[in-house]
Amino acid sequence: MDIVHPIDRVRVTQFFDTLVAAPASIDYRVVDAQGSVLWLRHLVETLDVTQGVRRIHGFVTDIQTEKEYQLESLRVSEREQNRIGQDLHDDLCQVLAGVSCLMRVFEGRVAAKVPEELPSLKELNDQIIDAMHRTRALTHGLFPGKIQIADIRGALLELASQVKARFKVDISTQFAGRFPKHTSSQIIQIYRISQEAMSNAIKHGRATAINVQLTASDHAMELTITDNGDGLPAKENATPGVGLNIMKYRAALLGGDISVANCEPRGARVSLRYPFESHG
Repeated sequence: MDIVHPIDRVRVTQFFDTLVAAPASIDYRVVDAQGSVLWLRHLVETLDVTQGVRRIHGFVTDIQTEKEYQLESLRVSEREQNRIGQDLHDDLCQVLAGVSCLMRVFEGRVAAKVPEELPSLKELNDQIIDAMHRTRALTHGLFPGKIQIADIRGALLELASQVKARFKVDISTQFAGRFPKHTSSQIIQIYRISQEAMSNAIKHGRATAINVQLTASDHAMELTITDNGDGLPAKENATPGVGLNIMKYRAALLGGDISVANCEPRGARVSLRYPFESHG
């Protein structure tokens, strides 16, 4: 444990302390004598508990290259989303704004000659303005430039505002405790996890209300996102989708764990718990 990276120590300790069956595995970081960080995968093949003594047998493998590929994939995805968001903002939003201005001019000309058509033109212009607002909300989600300098509370409030504007759902936020300073890297991971959770709740769960709660406790932060949707599908041995796997990888970068479960009487809950300490 002396060489386990500080932000992974709690997670690694809990894994081995609560391990009840093998095979099992956990990915975590260690720090070598030169201070370099290395990703390892600890594979547990057998677990024997005799007279209160736990004997764990397995092996450790170097997965640094695998993790570097995964991280670069996230970076490429982030850059592409930023590019698309910037293009939408600079192009489509400007076009819609121009069309709206032309519609207002046209309304003035039509008002005197064909006044009965004016309500239809106003309705059409309202739809154009609504499309522009939705596009802006979408671009902010793809290109969340504000969160690079915002604190974690501000980032989640910004996301909640965007999702509410885009999908017309009720979103409530709750914050409790004293929050440590988060790095921009931590904020982007938490932002994307929250974004994926909300998107799944709306698109797959058909939720109409979402609650976002961030709580600071002793040495840890806990983010909980609950909804009133249909919940997770009741499928035996269902394999996690790509979105959930990416959420788990983002959680691991934070040194934390993520869980997804159904709520009672309905809806789903996504819980992220990560260490209190702030690290890059």
